[in-house]
Amino acid sequence: MGSPSNQAHKYSFINYLLLTLIGALSTLSFSPFNIKLSILFSLIILIHSVVNATNFVEAFKRSFAWGLGYWISGTGWLIVSVYFYGNTSLITSIVIIMLMGILLSIVFITPISLIKLVKPNKNIFKSSLSFASFLTILELSRFVLLGGFPWLLPGLTALDTLGQFLIPIIGVYGLSFIIYFLSAFIALSFIHKQSIYLFSAIICLLIFLPQSNIPQKYSGESMNVGIIQPSLDPFKKFQKEETANIEQTLLDLSTRHMNAELIIWPESPFPYLNNSSEMRSLLIKLDNAPKIISGAWEYHNNELLNSLTILGSNQSYFKQHLVPFGEYVPFESKIRGLIDFFDLPMSSTTAGRSNQELFDIEGFKVLGMICFDVAFPLSYIEETKNADFIINVSNDTWFGTSYGPYQHLQIVRARALEANKWILRGTSDGLSTIVDNKGTIVSILNKGIRGSLSGTVYKINEPSYFYKFGYLIIPFLSIFVLMIIIILRSRL
Repeated sequence: MGSPSNQAHKYSFINYLLLTLIGALSTLSFSPFNIKLSILFSLIILIHSVVNATNFVEAFKRSFAWGLGYWISGTGWLIVSVYFYGNTSLITSIVIIMLMGILLSIVFITPISLIKLVKPNKNIFKSSLSFASFLTILELSRFVLLGGFPWLLPGLTALDTLGQFLIPIIGVYGLSFIIYFLSAFIALSFIHKQSIYLFSAIICLLIFLPQSNIPQKYSGESMNVGIIQPSLDPFKKFQKEETANIEQTLLDLSTRHMNAELIIWPESPFPYLNNSSEMRSLLIKLDNAPKIISGAWEYHNNELLNSLTILGSNQSYFKQHLVPFGEYVPFESKIRGLIDFFDLPMSSTTAGRSNQELFDIEGFKVLGMICFDVAFPLSYIEETKNADFIINVSNDTWFGTSYGPYQHLQIVRARALEANKWILRGTSDGLSTIVDNKGTIVSILNKGIRGSLSGTVYKINEPSYFYKFGYLIIPFLSIFVLMIIIILRSRL
């Protein structure tokens, strides 16, 4: 039998592997699995591992291993678009997903190891507060760094629980703060053998008890809408002979909603530009149709833009938050052309500017969002406050039958709660939904179904507390706590 140091070295790989698997377990807390407490269990192990690390380097390696599992498992559905739709070999696809996981883990998870340099206070409450503040700042950095990737936010797991009532007050990242705090409090109580603290923290987990959404009675100004889900084969989209089929499918499904005030078509369904002759021909066929809002491609000043437009009008919204590699290629001069995936059609898109005008649709002020935009609540503060409801279109065809679209819908539901607004969501092949201002799914078209749904959207012109003031509370609290810790430590 070897020395303790040799034994530790011998089993270190297994320990790191276990941390990776525990990080991966976090995925089970998000849709469509919704095993809520798995994120708490996973974070408790992460914090426990970092605190018990012998030094900063060891804490870094442990947090990296956990983060690798967290990101690869949580966003592993991206392999569907890389492999199946990106014309890329399986090995290359796996390498891309691995590299993405490594990058995200290093940028958004491993900075937690800096806590070892600060040396957490033995006061469990203060130390838990510092962990929660630091992890929240890391979470907020996801809205900015690497072009922004605010996915897998722990606060999303509060949907359909008793804690859901806090989302319109302090938002999703406010719930993340609470989850980080409870995780740290439990981990530190266990480390310091404080059974009373541990018991009290476990009692607080009652906020994760399931809560059924109570059916609402809706009233006030409203609009009748139809949402079209064409469920077409993305491989055929840019084949010349497919254009007629795309148009006819959209037209046929839309005839069911001739009495609606607005029809919604999904993100960029056409292989041609909004100002093309093909579009002008299509508009002639829509002469007697209700108003239609649709995704489209527009070309201005030598720039290609992903837009949401009211067909036949000059009202358009241009997507602000582009999907890396799908709509633009980071480090383009270095990697463009390396593999087919980096040369997908429309992968040289320009981002739209901020503070774009709301749509005016039959007297309603409507905020448009395209796909990934809906993950960025702080990019639309004034627009959300002034909007009567929100339209989100997407093309989740690229994610196949994976769990990606379900995570996307979970984000949409959280946005509706944060904003106190109804959201109409139209996608190419699901999940298309009408979500009310309480985050409840009023109606839905499931994945892969060609069809449409009709319903009514209600005007809500009262902004939530979150969009009035609440979005400032948790960031300011987190920064304040970290500043106090730095000041106190600098005096030691």
